[in-house]
Amino acid sequence: MINWNESEILVDRKSKFQARCCPIKNQNEIEPILSNLLALNKSVAKASHPYMYAWRTADIVTQNDSKNSNSNNKSNKSNKSNSKKTKDLILPTTYKNVQQGCTDGGESGAGQRLLTLLERSNVINAFVIVTRWYGGTPLGSARFRHISTTAVESLKKAKFLL
Repeated sequence: MINWNESEILVDRKSKFQARCCPIKNQNEIEPILSNLLALNKSVAKASHPYMYAWRTADIVTQNDSKNSNSNNKSNKSNKSNSKKTKDLILPTTYKNVQQGCTDGGESGAGQRLLTLLERSNVINAFVIVTRWYGGTPLGSARFRHISTTAVESLKKAKFLL
């Protein structure tokens, strides 16, 4: 069972958009996740665009810069306070073996829009999917704004974004 972090359903001119996200470790998890979603959620299975998605995975490597932060201190007193502060700081990270991908799901350009969101937000080991139920009225470029808005809401609920 997948623990989805779902956005609220956004409605514009009878079209509905909803995003979901979950953590993943590699791309082999995507097909079972999609099958599970379609099997358990009949509303998604009946949507005009059941899934537009993007994913990114990588090995996360934390770098320890404690040597540089302590070398600039002038006294033991400031050294102690800085060492306490460095424990609270987020250490710089790098990513190895980055893999990523996306699918438009019939909404041309939507998958790339989601992937760009993940890249620019530096989100790793995440899978985000947006479902659209077409309401009969073309939305033009507003549909991309709705796809991004619901995706961001879902990623925030999952704490991938602050």
